Amino acid sequence: MRKGLFIVLFLLVQVILGQQAIHNFGNLQLHDKGLVGFHTGLVNDGSFDENLGLIGFYHDEESLLISGAFSPSFYDFETAVEGDLHLDVPINIDNSINFIYGNIKSTRYNKNVYVRMSENAFYEGEVDMAKIDGQAAVDGQKVFSFPVGVKNTLRPLAIKFIDGPFLAKCAYFDENPDFPQSFTKGFDTSLRDVSLASIHTDEFWNMTTSGMLQVTLNWDSDAGMISKVGKIEGITVAGWNKKEKQWFNLGAIEHDGTIDRGWVRSETFNANDFEMFTFGFLFHQNSSANNYAMSPNGDGSNEYLTFKVIDKYPSNKLMIFNREGRLVYEKSDYKNEFNGTSNKNSGQRGKVLPEGVYFYVLDIKKHNLKYQGYIYLVL
Repeated sequence: MRKGLFIVLFLLVQVILGQQAIHNFGNLQLHDKGLVGFHTGLVNDGSFDENLGLIGFYHDEESLLISGAFSPSFYDFETAVEGDLHLDVPINIDNSINFIYGNIKSTRYNKNVYVRMSENAFYEGEVDMAKIDGQAAVDGQKVFSFPVGVKNTLRPLAIKFIDGPFLAKCAYFDENPDFPQSFTKGFDTSLRDVSLASIHTDEFWNMTTSGMLQVTLNWDSDAGMISKVGKIEGITVAGWNKKEKQWFNLGAIEHDGTIDRGWVRSETFNANDFEMFTFGFLFHQNSSANNYAMSPNGDGSNEYLTFKVIDKYPSNKLMIFNREGRLVYEKSDYKNEFNGTSNKNSGQRGKVLPEGVYFYVLDIKKHNLKYQGYIYLVL
């Protein structure tokens, strides 16, 4: 009887107001197994939380709007709005979202308006025509895929926390990161670490969170990968470093799919350092390029970094970088003389470099060749 009385009163409020939206000034709550459908918008200026049951928004012609002074919370949430369900306030989802058709839409650059999924929440039914077109957030889940996109395109970004979980917010932008319309500043794709031949200039994701995690990016035929890279092994995850003001190669520990549709997963990185993510493209890997192990300890074995192609291409340039992307060795017309001693970094110049992994680029511009790989330095 209590549940039935609630629904009757709820509908009377809609009739008495006679407006385009139901206006809540009081304390509304949907009890367990309750079902309520909104065929108009909601203005929430009261308490509307700790709900159970299903609340849906439906309209087969126009758009609907959720607004007001306070953020409403829903247990099970459903949307079937032809003109999209627009948000002026954040909404909280405690259990589930069922996308039927139409997007849940908010201003993409405003991180204060979002769809927040709680630690037990999930969603289903996401497709190109039904997703979150704006900011999505998740709180308390170690593994999550944001059902984000823009217009009629679903472009999810997945995360896996290593030491979380933390609150994370994400939005997708079909904009050039050099000149994004939704930001007052650009993210110059020409500023990138040496392992990256180029950065995707048609799209990016903005994702903010904390802790150590991995990111998985998805592409489809609209991403135009076939015009940017020959095979999926040349695709990596690139992240804009907030402090260094450049794009870093966040690695590619796994790929799946084809050049037309697939995904790439990054290595583990510190999310505190990055805010923008997109696809990076590696240099064409020449079949003669390799990774090398060096042990310049005087035993006569693996003392020098030796390339077989040097005799064939004496006009060249070698650059070696540490894991932070800092140049520690540079030599034009390299002749296989690097023995682990730095000649660039002021703190290491003239000294044998510490043990670890280094990245090298051997550039032979005259023949448009570039060899790259890793050096494993063991003392």
